[in-house]
Amino acid sequence: MNEQTMIKSEFTIEEVTDPDEIARARAQDERHRRNSEWLQAHWADVLPQARGKFLAVAGQEPFIADTADEAWAWVDATHPEDNGAIVRYIRTEKGPRIYVDRRRVAIV
Repeated sequence: MNEQTMIKSEFTIEEVTDPDEIARARAQDERHRRNSEWLQAHWADVLPQARGKFLAVAGQEPFIADTADEAWAWVDATHPEDNGAIVRYIRTEKGPRIYVDRRRVAIV
């Protein structure tokens, strides 16, 4: 049997009680929600030309870029106030994705 090294990662959970910080987080969540809802409503409009590229949505406005850096630069330049922007890569293939963990597949 092969020995595998486990990577130990640490994280900290903190309770945030500062009303200003809570308000900023809620405002960011709201901006992200609006961008996400816009994308869901306009997915068919942007999908054909976005395949194989990066799609940014900020201020409920789309932008198609060749790289993630280019997409984020557009967000920063065009909608600097929108910290709820979305940037995602749009696959070139249509259809479902199937994931398999080959280490756990039994050959019978």
